[in-house]
Amino acid sequence: MASKYKPFTPSDVIASLLTFLPDEFNNDPKKIHSTIERLQRQKKYKHLLEDFEFLNYDPYPYSPLLGRILNRLQEARLLSSLNPEYEKYVLKKESREAIKKNILKKKLSDQAENLQQMASELKMALK
Repeated sequence: MASKYKPFTPSDVIASLLTFLPDEFNNDPKKIHSTIERLQRQKKYKHLLEDFEFLNYDPYPYSPLLGRILNRLQEARLLSSLNPEYEKYVLKKESREAIKKNILKKKLSDQAENLQQMASELKMALK
């Protein structure tokens, strides 16, 4: 874990990252966790993702923190999962704008380009 103060939390990073994805995207835990774990190993994203610990479960690396963050975003109604199979997440326009205004612009504006690049890789993985 990082000992240096950061003006953002892991939840801020994931919420902001999601604002760069399409309105609907696949709810595929294997691809989401695997992609974030792979991005974490890249030096330019390490500062953003260093708080995530991954357990090497078969068939994919799993981060309990990432799982909790995605669940909390749903509990806060910022992110929803489409029924009945929960195969897709939906980030509504109002939620996207609230995250951009209250988190991305206030806490992570200097990381917007990195977050956009990370989202691009996640988007490709979720196809």
